Parts: sequence; structure tokens; C-alpha cells
Amino acid sequence: MRKICLILWLCVGALGVEEKLEVSAKSFQSDLKKGVTELNGEVVVVKGGDKLWADKVIIQTDKKNQPQKYTAIGNVRFHTKMPDKEMKGKAAKAIYDALKDEYQLIDNAIIEEVGKQNTIKGNIIVFNPKTQEAFIKGSNQKPGMITFIMESKDKTSE
Repeated sequence: MRKICLILWLCVGALGVEEKLEVSAKSFQSDLKKGVTELNGEVVVVKGGDKLWADKVIIQTDKKNQPQKYTAIGNVRFHTKMPDKEMKGKAAKAIYDALKDEYQLIDNAIIEEVGKQNTIKGNIIVFNPKTQEAFIKGSNQKPGMITFIMESKDKTSE
């Protein structure tokens, strides 16, 4: 248990003073040499304004113990804040690339804009909150789909 706490402390410390990483789970397992920490059971990961929930999360770190990639498996949900909006999503599996600040949602993936009816659905969705770019791929059974509400430019000019 001390080893796991040390690894998580090193991960948080490597992020710097401004960035805080909080993780909770029913069980933790870590390998410092491989740079892999596995969290199982009701996993919650919080970093800045982003939050991730899943049955299992694998955190991969570099040699300086900085998180590089998060892989979430089973009942995956997330919430992220961007400068002008908030997004939430879910999928069977999700991969977050910390270097690119990019989410990859896999299998029955959905992203919704909080407070609006704007949604993205697909078998695979790649989403970058910083650039606000998305790539959607459907499956053989279901095409990818985007639903959004178009707001008029000037409602008072009528």
C-alpha cells in the first residue's frame, strides 16, 4: 500500500503545483519499473476540471512518473470543462492521451454538450477539448451521427 501511495504521489508531484490529480478506487496495483498503475472498482479520476468514472483505469507514466495515457474500461463516463462549454460522454472504453489532451471513446460512444441538445454518437469518437475537434466513425450496423441545434445569429433583427 505504501508503494502505491508513493507512486500516486509521484504522479501528482510530476504534474506540478498547478495541476492536481485525484484518484480513488476499491483497489490499486502499481509497477514503478513499468510505469503502470491499475485501479479497479468504482474508479474516479479527477484532474483540473475533468472527471472520469470507470470500472477499471490503467494509468501509464513516463520515466519521470508523469501520466502519459489513461485507459478506462467498463461503464466509462467523463465530464470536461472547456473555455466556453462543458461536455460529458460515455462509452465501453476510453483512452485519454495526456500529451495530446485527446479523448478516444470506443464502442457505443456518446458525447453531449451540457445544457444543450448537441450530441455526437459513433462506434469511435476522437475528441480534443483544446482544439474542439472531433472525429467520428460509425460501425457496420450504425453510422456515426451528429445532432446540433442551430441558433439564429440575431433574433432581434426580425
